[in-house]
Amino acid sequence: MKGRLSALLLACAALAAGASHANAARADETTEQAPSTIAVLSGAGDRFGLRVVAELKELGFHAVIIDPAAEPASRASLEATARKAGAIAAIRAVPSARGVEVWIADRVTGKTVLREVASDDDAPDADGALALRAVELLRASLLEVALPALPPGEVPATPEIRARMQLPASFALAEKPAPTLRLSLAPGVLLSPGGFGAAASVNIGLDWMPSEHVGVTGLAAIPLSAPGVERSEGRVELRALLAGAGLRFLFTTRASRWGPSVDLGVMAISLRSTGIGNAGFRSGTSSAVTAAPFARAGVAFAVTPLFRLRADLLGSVSVQDISVQIAKHEVATWGRPIMLSSAGVDFGFF
Repeated sequence: MKGRLSALLLACAALAAGASHANAARADETTEQAPSTIAVLSGAGDRFGLRVVAELKELGFHAVIIDPAAEPASRASLEATARKAGAIAAIRAVPSARGVEVWIADRVTGKTVLREVASDDDAPDADGALALRAVELLRASLLEVALPALPPGEVPATPEIRARMQLPASFALAEKPAPTLRLSLAPGVLLSPGGFGAAASVNIGLDWMPSEHVGVTGLAAIPLSAPGVERSEGRVELRALLAGAGLRFLFTTRASRWGPSVDLGVMAISLRSTGIGNAGFRSGTSSAVTAAPFARAGVAFAVTPLFRLRADLLGSVSVQDISVQIAKHEVATWGRPIMLSSAGVDFGFF
């Protein structure tokens, strides 16, 4: 007997839990499917309020009339009424010196709009015209949900609102495409361990991005200083001019605020050394040209769509050994490896 009673109690508890879960699920479903509500503050038989409700229902919204009693019109009271009613917006019309003031509290965009409408008592349907203006004013405020940036309201725009407030094609905001051609200018430091110190350079780049993620890049590093090596026989100074081209791989889109990228290519290197001999040794110059593959990692930050800050770090190894001699004695090497760092600006064109 006791066992049967326990089983019966367990079954009742399971049924109660299942019913509670089903009720909760139905409540959630009702909440998700409930239409967006708009509160209309007016008297019970006010013609303006009834016409506003009719216009809103024609647009597919759920409208409720709330009697404001003798409460004065203000932003705080209007927002509080909308919040209390669980509405996305509240509409109220109050008499003014010139006619009627239409108040709209839009909780989706976080705005309270006031528009004064001159009275036109001679119009055949003055209340209907005023109601239509109020609804259009609300629609103009809600159109912000169709913009790329989310409106800063206290309630999110529901899918129903987004569906009903889509901008017509003729009014859609046309986004200007990001530039495909960019010119960069940056000071840099060129270094190749092997005996010579770092050299200052000015770096010029030209990038063409016909697609969002792959493009072509060109670079040139013009030396501003010549590091040197000095021995008792004299001194040798070396200038290195770099020019190359390759492919750019962009990890975001061209219009993104941050633009990390990787470049792979080949560059030509023109070297010119100047020897200054001490007593008993002659001065002279020599030059050489070599090639080197390179890889460059960079990142850009867009201050504006046409102006960006950019930093790059290039690594390379020359295809042949470059030896520098003084009086037929090797004093330094260059080109294995090569490092070029830069930080500057770039400008977009078209």
